[in-house]
Amino acid sequence: MFLTSDSAADLPPELRAEIGLHTVPLHIQIEDKSGRDGVDIFPQDIYAAFHARKSLPKTAAPAPEEFKALFEGLTRQGAAVVHIALNSKFSACYQNAALAAKEVDGEIYVLDSLNCCAGQGMLCMQAARLRGQGLPAAEIAEAILRLRAKVVGVYYVDALHFLSKSGRCPGIVALGANLLGLHPTILFDGATGTTSIGKKYRGKSAKAAEAWVRDAAQNIRETCDPALCLLLRTPDIPPEFYEPLHRLAAELLPGAHLTTCTTGCTIASHAGDHCFGLVGIEK
Repeated sequence: MFLTSDSAADLPPELRAEIGLHTVPLHIQIEDKSGRDGVDIFPQDIYAAFHARKSLPKTAAPAPEEFKALFEGLTRQGAAVVHIALNSKFSACYQNAALAAKEVDGEIYVLDSLNCCAGQGMLCMQAARLRGQGLPAAEIAEAILRLRAKVVGVYYVDALHFLSKSGRCPGIVALGANLLGLHPTILFDGATGTTSIGKKYRGKSAKAAEAWVRDAAQNIRETCDPALCLLLRTPDIPPEFYEPLHRLAAELLPGAHLTTCTTGCTIASHAGDHCFGLVGIEK
């Protein structure tokens, strides 16, 4: 069985290779430059354009033909495909992959993750684990549809300037948060595919992020399977800022298999820079 996704599934390249995850990159446009996520354009390009000229990127799902080419190449080998797509409420990735699957002979299961980035990556890792246990593709697909509602993801946003500029956060809210030194969290609901604003942390970035890690780790420790947790960060964050947080998370999650990764262009395009996330899956 082959496991596929789109590039919004934020897993390190070496982990994608380890679990055998095949991906199709999203398309990103920054000003007059366009290219593929993680191939031609990277988060650093998005940040540079925004901070220099307040330019915002545009993202587009891969076309059905791109998914079709991947599916055809894999099903020719006589194996089934389980495809885990970016949340359909955010993108046409799921719809385009589903359209492509209808045009390909073979056993293909296209699943809406109802999650994003690390949550989507978490489901890919769970699918790989089930494949390793010998489950057939149909049973893996059924399991992922059940598990997607159990993904727990808490994302920390240091500043709202990017979200404000993009219109995803009202400017007056961003201004108030900046004046008061507030750093909000974003919660994903894998049952509905929707997001909400969670706890807001007050104070300087380092102290606020530390408080967030403590709360998020406690929630993960109490509710989630410690066998698999993902700690992610945007790639703009310097080591002197994120390394203490990584050590703290490891201390607060003793015995957990904590995988760290950096986010790709999807988070960079929608949430901006200086973001963290801690993701687990309920027991």
